[in-house]
Amino acid sequence: MHIPLRAGWVPHTIHASLSNIVTQRYNADGELVPCETWDNATLACAVQTDDQQFPLYLQTYRIAPGETNTWYIRILGTEFSAEFSTKYPKSLRYMAYQSGQEQAWQTVDLGYQTAYPTITGGIFEFGFTDVILQMWAAFCDQLANGRDQMKQPYHCVTPEETAQHHQILTAALISHSEDRAVAVTGPTT
Repeated sequence: MHIPLRAGWVPHTIHASLSNIVTQRYNADGELVPCETWDNATLACAVQTDDQQFPLYLQTYRIAPGETNTWYIRILGTEFSAEFSTKYPKSLRYMAYQSGQEQAWQTVDLGYQTAYPTITGGIFEFGFTDVILQMWAAFCDQLANGRDQMKQPYHCVTPEETAQHHQILTAALISHSEDRAVAVTGPTT
């Protein structure tokens, strides 16, 4: 949710569909206990910016056959669309569109370059251990240099952004329990 919020795409209403597929799990003692964690969630949101309103769909699936912790973002616009997925982390799909022209998705092979230098060579695959080290480096960079003097443009999540995220998820829980669209309340900007 951090990417939409950083882009200024703050939902003002949400309709949520939550699924509790696995209702029981084993605890540390091997006993079968109720599972209170939602397995899958789909949030249909309405976003209002200064110049337009548009839908924003957020999904998180703990249970998704064929996927292993896959994350993606897809932005569909009237003149340009783009998609990125952790399933294919070295590829970026995009489509530039003009009225009356062919609509064709294109794929660019990206490779990778980290925000903070590493000893891992460019011919090796970027993985989880690389990601966590980059996150720690960003935290240390921000702690040492301040948000405006970091070596890369993406600062760490703020307490305000965390509160905003919680307000959105609280509205989603209410929406699901009451089966209706719910306004996001509280300071969301």
